[in-house]
Amino acid sequence: MSNIYALIDCDNFYVSCERVFRPDLRNKPVAVLSNNDGCIVSRSNEVKALGIKMGTPYFEIEDLEKEHDIHIFSSNYALYSDISQRIVRTLEKFSSEIEIYSIDESFIKLSIKKNKSIEYGKKIRETILKEIGVPTTVGIAYTKTLSKVASKVAKKNPEYEGVLSLLDTEDNDKYLDMVEVDDVWGVGRKYSKWLKAKGITTAKDLKYADRKEIRKRMTVGGYRTVMELNNVECIPLEESPPTKKSMVSSKSFGELTTSLSDIKKELARDVTRAGEKLRKEKCMTGYLSVFITTSRFRKPYYSNSIGIKLPYPVSDTSTLIKYALKGLDRIFREGYRYKKTGVMLTDIYPTNDVQLNFAVENYLSHTKQNKRIM
Repeated sequence: MSNIYALIDCDNFYVSCERVFRPDLRNKPVAVLSNNDGCIVSRSNEVKALGIKMGTPYFEIEDLEKEHDIHIFSSNYALYSDISQRIVRTLEKFSSEIEIYSIDESFIKLSIKKNKSIEYGKKIRETILKEIGVPTTVGIAYTKTLSKVASKVAKKNPEYEGVLSLLDTEDNDKYLDMVEVDDVWGVGRKYSKWLKAKGITTAKDLKYADRKEIRKRMTVGGYRTVMELNNVECIPLEESPPTKKSMVSSKSFGELTTSLSDIKKELARDVTRAGEKLRKEKCMTGYLSVFITTSRFRKPYYSNSIGIKLPYPVSDTSTLIKYALKGLDRIFREGYRYKKTGVMLTDIYPTNDVQLNFAVENYLSHTKQNKRIM
């Protein structure tokens, strides 16, 4: 008997979390800003309808904010994490087999009859909305990749009322044709360019692509994606906690400051905390971002960030601080009273999974020697 998977994807998650405590904002334009209040990271459907894109810098929409009375929130990750955990506990009522994929997405394995899938998906959706207050989209299929496809189609097409099942395999192609190849789980930017050059532009095209060529160019991961689009399960449920996709460490200053020296001290503390989290998870990072911001309620307003690709994956505090301070020097501007700084680590990998090259081997060896000396 084939496994049945459901992907539960929270709609406009950060915005939905804010609306849990501000129900008066339902059906009103709401946006949430990034950790440094620099750009838009979550939008209500009303904000999307205004043409505001994800990642738009805040200063570019200040006029629209006033014109359309957009309600702007600074991100509150503690709140979002708490609500995410509550949603997972609610999902335990429907399945004992759960994979927490991200803060706003979870896969669950279902034991249901094929003809009851839509009804069951609606029950999941209604229960989360009633108990937590967060709207969701549910995609159901025989593979995790297809459940992702179902969720994407349902999210973009209101006629499905937030639930789509692809268990009726004869009709799958029409849904696959609605999803751009860029949006197929496991493809990514690098491979999407190559696929489009080959005339493979949709999930349906990818389903029928030459499997030998896909495996050769996109390795075993790409091959598994194609097989999953063909209803062949290749990616099992991962019930152990996944490696974090990013780590953020940031804290507002006690008082506004114009001093670069003071900001460097605070940033070093933030980086130290991030490094501790990284090592606790037994991971390394290949990319860090540094940000600074003034208060958006005070003029003049200034916010900026910079991303730095590290020469090789690291986890030790001294190396992380060195590159973070270099980044801060490049974005700091005199004459502003700063409210907050912080660091975000991305490109995070388990230490055991990092592909060693000569530089990484030297780094790990050097780090171990330092630990022995200490």
